[in-house]
Amino acid sequence: MPGPSTIATNAVEVEAGDGFTHEEIEATLKPKLHKWQPRCEYNEVEIGRLEPEPGCVMVVGRVVNIYHEEKLSKSPNGAKGCLKLIVKDDTGALSVRLWYSKIDYQVRLGHLVSIWTPHLSTAESTSLNLQSALLKTSIFPERDNSCYILVQQQSDDGALCRTPLGYRAGQQLAGLMTLKNFVQGGNDVAEGKVLVCVKSIAGRRKCKSPAPGEMGGLMTTTTVTTKAGYQVDKVDVNIFDDTSDATLTLWGCVTSSASSWKVSHTVLLLTNPGFKDHRRATITLTTRTHVDVDPCMADAVWLREFAQRLTKREHTNQPFPENVFDIEEAASSELRILFTLADIDEFARAAPKELIMGYLSVTIMELNIVNLHQRTMMFGTECCGLPIFANNLMAKCKQCERPVSLAINPRLVGTLIDETGAIGSGKLIWRPQAMEQLLGRTAAELSTSSPALLRYLEQRLLFLRLSLLFGWSEQVGKLAVCRVQNH
Repeated sequence: MPGPSTIATNAVEVEAGDGFTHEEIEATLKPKLHKWQPRCEYNEVEIGRLEPEPGCVMVVGRVVNIYHEEKLSKSPNGAKGCLKLIVKDDTGALSVRLWYSKIDYQVRLGHLVSIWTPHLSTAESTSLNLQSALLKTSIFPERDNSCYILVQQQSDDGALCRTPLGYRAGQQLAGLMTLKNFVQGGNDVAEGKVLVCVKSIAGRRKCKSPAPGEMGGLMTTTTVTTKAGYQVDKVDVNIFDDTSDATLTLWGCVTSSASSWKVSHTVLLLTNPGFKDHRRATITLTTRTHVDVDPCMADAVWLREFAQRLTKREHTNQPFPENVFDIEEAASSELRILFTLADIDEFARAAPKELIMGYLSVTIMELNIVNLHQRTMMFGTECCGLPIFANNLMAKCKQCERPVSLAINPRLVGTLIDETGAIGSGKLIWRPQAMEQLLGRTAAELSTSSPALLRYLEQRLLFLRLSLLFGWSEQVGKLAVCRVQNH
């Protein structure tokens, strides 16, 4: 006879359930916000035109500040906590207290949100500067059907509410300074602003609560550990501009915002940030800080392009550019042009916007196969802005702890020369198939090769004459090797 917890059916034991599906249990433990239908007409108003008075209004803006307060209520239907948001559009900022009981609002910095509320009042802040949220509202969508909040993740095309407050095209944004000037005393300036790009994102870890007044709060997964503080999540984001670099420290519920930021691409405009002068300059978020994610301004475009140029110049293993070169057409063409390195240099300087494809005849003067294998650097890539090397095709990022696929290290091939010039190690972008054609084996076979076989391979290829089908584009910034043929 089967035990009390199982039922035998056709010799297959099936666990007895409690009558509820997994979806039903999740819907009870983690309910979603109900579908809301407004009972009256809500007027859509720009934040800068709002008035502190009763009236049903709807505003659209982006979250530029968020912190959490936990309120333990004895009532089963009472609020368990409050998310304090600052939402801004292109005209002003609004302070929103979002109360919750069971709903986990996945609100992040930079999210586009729509808010329906029946009342507005004057905020406590006495500051009259442009960045201050002069009005506030308090909403509890789970208990009050006259208010609601919608995070527009699916319909957000990135165009709305991106302009910083006070910005005018062609004019310098008031209070904007370089990161170096901010660290060297500019942090004392009222309404100081700094524009930075994300360099790398460190892993999340537990630590003590931040000092009072800074962004901290509690997340639902934290526990009480110290005298008067709690444990909260902390994430260090390395940031930079063209003058210096620093660390941006995120606490509590703000840490999840960094998960969508892209290294060397996401630009942050920090207004009124906090500052700590440790061994390394550290920027923090306070209750007065505004964080504009990818703001629509000329300086942000320039800084992103600057970061991309650094990436092209310094990337450990720059991916091969797909859909830039028509490799099949060039390989099958009857007209095959043989270039020298001097020809390519001259042509690229004379017509930098033109795309070039042709052939190079070069000799391998140096190989680093054995050396890189001994240093555990046969394969490599970058993640979170940091290089990752291994002798396997997979490795774990030490920052985000995610598994990362690695490609053959282009520095396996050292100096290549022809009659007119030379190319140093790591100066080419190799198509994966081209590297496998050169080595005569796939990346998986290379990762399992013995040291003796790798030494033989290096000696076999040294001083070999090659024909390379290459491509050049200013967009790529390096010579790209598309195919390899031995003479």
